Amino acid sequence: MSDVVLRDFVPQVAVGLCRAAAAQSIALATLTRAGQASSAAPNRRLVLEAAIRLIWLSGLSQADRHTAASVMLDADRKDTNETLAYLERKGQEAPFDPAEMNAFELNTPTKGTLQEQVRKLRAAVVGSESEPWSLYAMWRQETAYAHPSGALAGQYAPTHDNSHLGSGRPDQMDPDLEAHQLIQCLIVAATQQILKDEGLVPDVASRLTTAFRAQSPFTFEWPE
Repeated sequence: MSDVVLRDFVPQVAVGLCRAAAAQSIALATLTRAGQASSAAPNRRLVLEAAIRLIWLSGLSQADRHTAASVMLDADRKDTNETLAYLERKGQEAPFDPAEMNAFELNTPTKGTLQEQVRKLRAAVVGSESEPWSLYAMWRQETAYAHPSGALAGQYAPTHDNSHLGSGRPDQMDPDLEAHQLIQCLIVAATQQILKDEGLVPDVASRLTTAFRAQSPFTFEWPE
């Protein structure tokens, strides 16, 4: 897509999430094939969240989708500015000028359904046209192993008979990457649907799908 200029927030967000999920897939597959699938929980979690977000965006009306993309970008902008302010208070200088970032005009209501769905993933799941409950359940499970939680500590250092420390790791998930490839199918299909809805010419909208279909061993009902 090097010849494509994306001048609108919605296609930028959709393509960006799709590509981010693809990059995480490379890391996830590499770890899995090296026998380290249990260490890929953060990668699986990000892929699942990207899938949920793209499914949510694809089910919104065009007007709501534009507002949602703006709210997503505004939330990230606020986080960046808060981090810069924190560093400044600590007397640290960050090599980043936020002027250009802050100059973008975004349609960002301060409250409402879309605001809630951007801030809370569960709200986006429930508010999706086709509620991706299975993806959300997997995301919740991966979340426990993507942070230094008690669940993570317990899996890596189980005890036996309440006295002897054992050595372990979380159960290996999806060792053949079959579920992961199906999730990638959903990500690519949702991205194509969004690009199509946003008026990109069919050749451009279908490029990601064509490239993915050529490599995937799975058959899938792709949107025309």
